[in-house]
Amino acid sequence: MKRIVFKKKNVLEWEEVPEPTIQGKNQAIVKPLAVSRCDLDIPIVNGDTLMRPGIPVGHEFVGVIVETSPEIENEFPKGTKVIIPFQVSCGLCPECMDGHSKACNSVPPASFYGMGPGAKQFGGALAERIWVPFAKQMLIPMPSSVDAIALAAISDNMVEAWKLVGQWLEKKPKTPVMILGGSASSIALYSASLAVGMGASEVLYIDNDEERLKIANELGATVAPYSSLPKSWTKRFPLIADCHGQKEGWDFCLRSLSTEGIYGCASVHWTNKLEIPYLELYNTGATVKIGKVDSKEFIPKMLEMIEEKKIQPEKVVTATCNFEDAIHAWPEPAVKLVVNMNL
Repeated sequence: MKRIVFKKKNVLEWEEVPEPTIQGKNQAIVKPLAVSRCDLDIPIVNGDTLMRPGIPVGHEFVGVIVETSPEIENEFPKGTKVIIPFQVSCGLCPECMDGHSKACNSVPPASFYGMGPGAKQFGGALAERIWVPFAKQMLIPMPSSVDAIALAAISDNMVEAWKLVGQWLEKKPKTPVMILGGSASSIALYSASLAVGMGASEVLYIDNDEERLKIANELGATVAPYSSLPKSWTKRFPLIADCHGQKEGWDFCLRSLSTEGIYGCASVHWTNKLEIPYLELYNTGATVKIGKVDSKEFIPKMLEMIEEKKIQPEKVVTATCNFEDAIHAWPEPAVKLVVNMNL
């Protein structure tokens, strides 16, 4: 079969490899139907992360089952459309049982599809077939009423919106939300859509990109363009989603928190030396929530939001292409690119 591989900085290549096979119990082979480009994928290809070349790409995807281990074929029959969390997990170890499948004890750290060292073992979604271990625990049925293109990002960028705003608005509805757009471009817009849909009393979307501002406005947020970020916003917010990706955005958002505010970050800062305005936060109180998203655990929450029409994921998709053209389209600028693998 063929797949697309990140070969070296700014270079993607086709690669021919054997098709994956069922190797034991509780496994599945899935054909990707739609593959979404994560906000992190362009920095990976550009060489702006710590992820090394030589890995197959694509980790946000939905697919259709083409084969399973015999003992689960009645539960997951051939032709079933499914969502696949990008983090490989067993579902049975202590971390998984505690709701932290992102830190599964049964697989090596960073066991992801399409990025990091795990991609060499588990592959990437820009391929004709994908192997799924722990199929009963990992596969999530895909609602027939939802378009695969709109749903493709649900395993990562879309569930990031639940991490940043959804889980907090569920506990405290009507909370005002500020979102700073930037390199995590689609996450910011999914967050804006979710915050509006969940009834936040105010959703302020700040960005310096005209296209993203236009989409945020169409999603129902109040938009505010900027040419350079001030030290802090004129008004303080109790819930802030930082999707900027640079230290100046980190500083701006932390300094814009109201008393006992909650700050969430969508971006990966590739350093252990990121300062915080400690004394300012100490004086007012703050919760700083960082870390990998809980993909498997948050997918059902986002499915509820989609079915209740509290998020409009289709409006975030700005570009599509087919599998044959993906090698050229993948590095090109777009807020959200989805590859239609079923053409």
